[in-house]
Amino acid sequence: MDEKDQLLLAALRRDARRPLVALARDIGLSRSATQDRLNRLLRSGAISGFTTVEPAGSTGKVAAHFLVTHAPGGSCAKLMPHLEKIPGIRRIHALAGPIDLVIFAEAADMAGIEAIRAAIDALPLISGLTTHMVLEQHMG
Repeated sequence: MDEKDQLLLAALRRDARRPLVALARDIGLSRSATQDRLNRLLRSGAISGFTTVEPAGSTGKVAAHFLVTHAPGGSCAKLMPHLEKIPGIRRIHALAGPIDLVIFAEAADMAGIEAIRAAIDALPLISGLTTHMVLEQHMG
């Protein structure tokens, strides 16, 4: 394994999705020479493959539960028309007790979850909002 192989491996460690042309430019070789090196590194076992890993039961999305408490004068009936317009909200449960609503939402990434959270938080008559990220789904 020479210096160019080491540079190629380092570039792949930084960004394994980098296009071949960009990798070639990074290590100072032609596209075809870089492809040959990549193939040789695969055959030698220095690169063991290209794999995606997702938790068992994963949908490939990020999910969260939002716990909502009403401000004085707030109610589920007043919030529902607003909540139904927020993309990503999948389920809403009204509860008895100190928490008034549990909202389940999914998004493609954390930025999407934060956008949903911001939209909920901007609604009138909410006094409390807590976010609980879903780490793993076991049933359903």
